[in-house]
Amino acid sequence: MSLPASLRATGAGDPLRISDAQRRATRDSVRSGAALTGANMAMNGAATLVAGFGLFENSPAVIIGAMLIAMLFGPIVGIALGIAEADMQLLRRSVVSEVIGAVWVLAIGFGLGMVFRDLPIGSEVLSRTSPGTLDLLIALIGGMAGAFTYFATGISGVIVGVAIATALVPPLTTCGILLARGLTGPAAGAFLLFLANFAAISLGAMVVFLLAGHCPPAADRARRRSVVVPRMIALALFALLSVHLTNTFRQTVGQSLLQTDIRTALNRELTKIPGARLDELTLEQQPGKTAVLAVVRSPQTLTPEQVAHLNDGVNAAAGTDVELLVRSVIAVEVTRDGIRYSPDNLPAHR
Repeated sequence: MSLPASLRATGAGDPLRISDAQRRATRDSVRSGAALTGANMAMNGAATLVAGFGLFENSPAVIIGAMLIAMLFGPIVGIALGIAEADMQLLRRSVVSEVIGAVWVLAIGFGLGMVFRDLPIGSEVLSRTSPGTLDLLIALIGGMAGAFTYFATGISGVIVGVAIATALVPPLTTCGILLARGLTGPAAGAFLLFLANFAAISLGAMVVFLLAGHCPPAADRARRRSVVVPRMIALALFALLSVHLTNTFRQTVGQSLLQTDIRTALNRELTKIPGARLDELTLEQQPGKTAVLAVVRSPQTLTPEQVAHLNDGVNAAAGTDVELLVRSVIAVEVTRDGIRYSPDNLPAHR
């Protein structure tokens, strides 16, 4: 059964097929949000300050709350709509707004890092220095949801915008803080997270706009040709980041599984040494091999023979030769009934 003409004209029954009037309203709203204004710069500055304080306090609630006032999402939507409609003027304005906004946030983050150089770096900062495939997928879905709110009735874009903003301002602020401390490696990881979120959000929003009918007229071939390069750049950037982050994710997962296997093997073998307990375990990838530093608390220094036995167990668990370095920390184990293990009170080792 076909829809009435009045419903077809307004796009009723299909949330992604909207009327010309809705497209005009969406276009006006996106242009307004993508504009570079003093108010937007002030809001981004305030969001960066609050996000920076939340990062220093290691408080997720403060970081998320700061994004209520962030304004970096609007220019990305402008980029997405500009590419979808081949509107080069909107695309250029949005790119300029996003670049200036990102540099502004980065500069404030750098200033915060200089002012609070003595504050420790917590997990909220470190968690934004190692992006992975899941971050890219989250941003992609967020961009699609954010674009959908521009023409879907009864859905507020505020919450979606906040969720997306959390993927933009905190990584840039983190990058600035780390650059101020000379930590260029982690800072590059934080910037890569922002770049991945930017690419995924813009691509997701562009796809939704195209599905909603935001495209240049079929008869305007020159306009359609002008947008080929921007679309190819958007797709290529997303593809490159996808490959890189997927490889990084696989390496991270593999490293985590290897560390778990090695920890299990060491704990099993250390039960054969009276009073020995594994305290810390660190893996370091070296050319052609994996080096493992194990900190073991024990009432006695482990002998080379004991370390060799532990190394054999680790090699079996890892499936390859691993260089094991054991750092013995002399410790005394005491219960309410007295000393269980001490350098002067060791049971016979069988």
